[in-house]
Amino acid sequence: MKPRYMIEYALRDRIREPCYEPIGVWAQGPGPGLDLVIEFLPGNADAEEDAQWVVNRLVEQGVRGLPDDFLAYHQGTLSQYRGMRSPVLETDEHPSAEACARSVIDRIKSGRVS
Repeated sequence: MKPRYMIEYALRDRIREPCYEPIGVWAQGPGPGLDLVIEFLPGNADAEEDAQWVVNRLVEQGVRGLPDDFLAYHQGTLSQYRGMRSPVLETDEHPSAEACARSVIDRIKSGRVS
């Protein structure tokens, strides 16, 4: 399986000029355990906590592998009043979910993802 990922965005400046700002990435791919990596830029503790609850529930339920449509399902679970998640993208640029997540976070930091 090739790594898949989606970018998470937060809704900013709701009153004057609402816009979605990239804040993190969810990546799923080959690797040990759940094969899921979720990373956020600093300053997005609420979004990170929400994502960690997803992981915690999976661990508590003893889940060892994720279905192929895991990211697609979670794409639609975020209220647009808080943020949004991009379509799920598949890549062959990275060997693992970890490498994919690092690369996407670096692109967000450098401003190459908007």
